[in-house]
Amino acid sequence: MKDILIIDCGPSLSDVSNNFGVAPEWIIESLKNKECNFKWVKPYDGEKIQSINADACIITGSPCSVYEATDWMLDIEEGMKNIQSSQLPVLGICFGHQLLAKCFGGEVKLNPNGWELGAYPVQFTEAGKKSQLFSDIEDNAIVYESHQDSVTILPENAIELARNNKGNQAFIIYDNFYGVQFHPEFSWEVIKMYVSVRSAMGVRVDDPTVPESTQGELVLFNFIDLI
Repeated sequence: MKDILIIDCGPSLSDVSNNFGVAPEWIIESLKNKECNFKWVKPYDGEKIQSINADACIITGSPCSVYEATDWMLDIEEGMKNIQSSQLPVLGICFGHQLLAKCFGGEVKLNPNGWELGAYPVQFTEAGKKSQLFSDIEDNAIVYESHQDSVTILPENAIELARNNKGNQAFIIYDNFYGVQFHPEFSWEVIKMYVSVRSAMGVRVDDPTVPESTQGELVLFNFIDLI
């Protein structure tokens, strides 16, 4: 069994949570056939990461922005720096992706290209096409997104793995820290509710049809397989 630490960075929209639960639950459900034990911590709610005694970590999305630099965010960053040379695999999703970028010297800002809300294709770099994280995922595969911040400058030692016309979509740094801007844990029903709620709040949706992703979830499977 593989021990996976899920670092929960906060629930998002109440409409989504009330109907479908929260991201750690979706991650656990997606990986139910992967022989994993999960520990779920909530730094945003005051829980401390005393030590990372696990085979891998997954850092979730968040309603917050990494440049708020609150104490709990800085605590996670310190934890990541402490395991920098350990080769412990870490997957950062959306906010988690941005936190890893900031932690290791990148820049995160409001996306100059606007909100990325709904379903979008992503294109892999040559490094991305060779990465085990994207094994069996086609170039231009559809993934689910819901964010207005983005990694505008990658850390110096990072290798870009994927991008699209909204900006960076994935990177790797130090061979064990992976960041993906999109949400492999979202179901089609979840992203459609995000689109419905946020578009009603005035957020522009580039493609209101919200095409279904058939391969995005493979990122989670591939991450577990590389541990």
